[in-house]
Parts: sequence; structure tokens; C-alpha cells
Amino acid sequence: MPICLLSLPIEEVLMSMDIGDLIAFSVCSKRTKNLVKASNRKMHRIEVYVEERYIRFRVMERNYYELISFHFFDSYIELNRNDLVEVWRKQDFTQIAHWIAHFMSIFDDLIVDYLNIVTASLYYLDTVKQLIPKCRRLHINEICSRAFTKDAFWKLYPIAERVVIYKNIFDDETDKSKILTLNLKDLSFKDWENSFKLELDDLLTLNIARLSMAATTITEKALNRFLKLWMKGSRTFYRPKNIRLQLWNVVNREEVLRGIKYQILF
Repeated sequence: MPICLLSLPIEEVLMSMDIGDLIAFSVCSKRTKNLVKASNRKMHRIEVYVEERYIRFRVMERNYYELISFHFFDSYIELNRNDLVEVWRKQDFTQIAHWIAHFMSIFDDLIVDYLNIVTASLYYLDTVKQLIPKCRRLHINEICSRAFTKDAFWKLYPIAERVVIYKNIFDDETDKSKILTLNLKDLSFKDWENSFKLELDDLLTLNIARLSMAATTITEKALNRFLKLWMKGSRTFYRPKNIRLQLWNVVNREEVLRGIKYQILF
């Protein structure tokens, strides 16, 4: 005999649901959506993967052993849990943006922990930027083209606390200056095929709190001059806290440290 869920103690009903059932319940009506939102369920971790034809959410809720994966297409969702696949449809939802907007709206203060741009159209990037207000880590996949990587970076870096990209997107000195002076917390470049050429001024004007670059080309003279200026200057006004350069060219450590008193500790 069917039982009307709304006739039961609703708080207990909602708490007994896993995240998949909770979202399924929320799309039934405006009332069920508001009930789910009022339940204040918290997600432990959310990962988002942007593919060419769909956007995938991996949700970890309650504990790290309960993992559910949602594949958002334009007209439907594929839900993967317990090695089973379910397909959901809703008449009014005809775009990926409709599904994701609904998902994001039923959980307050939702922050995406990991956003991976695997391969996608610029249209999907606009959707992501519009619907995901903040992410802790943005990863632009190495299989993306250089041009797409650059477009994705400029579109999405404002929503990310940390950015990791696998292409050298510096077209010229102006490009390099614009990127290295951005007010970012953490930026990591990894491109061993096209090294990043740095000058003294690049390090002096750097505004990124934590920067990692591989591979980098820079002279011993520039590194030596930077260290001396950094040691003599007012370091409290220099925003970067950590600079990690994996060098493409071989440098002479003695030349880098020439004129600087230092001690090697074992």
C-alpha cells in the first residue's frame, strides 16, 4: 500500500534519505524543493567535471564512503549509485543549466571543492561561471588546447581559490604581466614543452600569494638580484608567500647566491 511521504514526520523522512533520494524528492514540486532546502543538509565534498556533452557532479555526503555521481545532460540526469544507473527527467528542465541551478539552490553555502575542465565548449564555461559562484580548486585538464585553456582561465579564475593549468598561456609580455599581477591566492603552471620565461621585473611585480611554475627559464643574474632586493626591501609589503620555480635551464647555485650570506643546514 503506497504511503504519502508528506503525511509522515518530514524531518525524519528527509534525514533518512541519501543525497540521491533527497534530490529526486526535491524535483517533485515547489513544496518538496522548499522542504529539502529547509532541511539544511550539508555536503562533505563536491567535485565537478565539465565534459564536452555533459557536466558530472561527484557528491560525497555524511562520510567519504557514500559517493554518488550525477551526469547532467540537457534534457535528463543519469544518477550512478551502488553500481546502478537511474535516468531522471523533468518536463520543465530542458537545459543543463536548469538541472544545475536546481541542485545548487537546494543546498545553502554550497562550495565546489574541485572543478575540473576536462574538455568542453565555451558555452558550458559560461554556464559553469554563472551557476557555480565559488570553487576551492580549478583544474584545467592537460588535454585541452592552449587557446581553450587560456579562454577557460580568464573566464573562471575569479571563482577559484587555487588554479592549476597545463599550458603556457603567455602570448607576450603584456599577457604575462596581466596574469602574474592578478590578485590570486594560488596559481600553478605545468608545461614542460613550452617553458615560462621570467625576468627580474616579473618576480618584483608578482601579486600571487603562492606561485608554482614548471618549467621556468630565468638567469642566475635575475635570481641573484631578486634575492638581494627581497632581503633589503620591506617584505611585509610583498604579497607572495611562496614561489616555486622548477627550472628548465641549468643554473649555477653559487652565482645565484653570490654576495649573499647563507648557511646550509643538515
